[in-house]
Amino acid sequence: MTRHGEIGPFVRVGLIEIGRARGSCDPSSALGGVDVSIPIKYPHGAVELSVGTGPSLATAIGDALKLLARIPFTIETVTAADGLPESASRTVHVLVRSLDRQKPRYASGSAVAHDAATAITNATVRALAAGGFLHRRLLSPGARDVEASVENIVQGISGLGAGGSLAPEAIGAIRELVTRELNRFGEAQAILAAHSPNPEGILTRFDAQAALAQAEGEAKTSDTGTSNWWEWFPGLDNDARTLREVLAELPAAPPTDIPWIVRLFENDKGWLRLHGAVDLRKHDMIHVLLGRGLLDQDEAFVLGFTMGSTKAVSRLERWFFKSAVANLYPEPYRISRKMLAAYDLGLEAGRTCGVTNLHLALHDGMLDRPLGETRRALGIDAQVLREFYAREQEALPGTLASLRLPIGG
Repeated sequence: MTRHGEIGPFVRVGLIEIGRARGSCDPSSALGGVDVSIPIKYPHGAVELSVGTGPSLATAIGDALKLLARIPFTIETVTAADGLPESASRTVHVLVRSLDRQKPRYASGSAVAHDAATAITNATVRALAAGGFLHRRLLSPGARDVEASVENIVQGISGLGAGGSLAPEAIGAIRELVTRELNRFGEAQAILAAHSPNPEGILTRFDAQAALAQAEGEAKTSDTGTSNWWEWFPGLDNDARTLREVLAELPAAPPTDIPWIVRLFENDKGWLRLHGAVDLRKHDMIHVLLGRGLLDQDEAFVLGFTMGSTKAVSRLERWFFKSAVANLYPEPYRISRKMLAAYDLGLEAGRTCGVTNLHLALHDGMLDRPLGETRRALGIDAQVLREFYAREQEALPGTLASLRLPIGG
């Protein structure tokens, strides 16, 4: 969306907005002469003027934008095409390259503006966003997920080319195209979910097996190497690994990001803490011990199991918690009533398992022991868990969380 102002129009890229660039030629400059200034509006609303200089307009723009990038880059090529005769606009395509020549990364961006400086600036920032060059704090969480998916797609397509590589221009164009289409698709699904009378239906709208299939065609039994929180899950086939190893791979939010109402009920220091309330570190340990990922359905089972292991949850407390998590919790911590079927199963599993007060039984001495040994010591029977997970698959069929549940073995 473009918004006009005194230094506009502003064009949004991620969480920032880029204003109209101003370029001027300075023959007396030691670098030969082009100065550029670019207004940048940050998420907090302040507008800062970023300046750059160089022997060409593109070089000066790259110099002005370097503060936005976490990966050092250069503008490799600029291809400009004038607009229609009756139009004063310009269409610009920019190819950027990381400065790491051992492992270069290429990305393209396109933009239309009434002057060359603004067109090149906007195209460059879009290329930086598509290629994963921008600081993560400048991108929305969804854009970070798109970036990771785009990287996987580009690597896959590059491997199909002759000699296992594609021309930089082709790689940049693929990144730009895939990034745009994934963002369009993601936005469409968000709108659809927001207006759907059955938002949970989105979870089974597509083939979730695509997130579980390995390149060789076999189904994943775990995936802890991903940076995508929604793909991450440890499974139960990891008896030889340690809690410390798996926790180090968990893409969790820091405690400061947890809303106050969640901490009020679920943290062991919360004023209205419920049975099984535990700090975030031990909560993450329970995720690993139960083999569960980070989706709402996984979270529901983990919460239920932890509370159930206290053997003290009343019907009133069960009703109160389910009402709070479905109605009072903010997104993305809210869990829909349909997904709370997993909570009920987790509560039952926790009540019947061999451990009492799992949240109190955990300690740091377990971090470096094999997971299989730790589960047995705690009284967590993996085979019983698999039986409950088979019931969960029947109760919530087709979801990603259900499809990756470890029911065999």
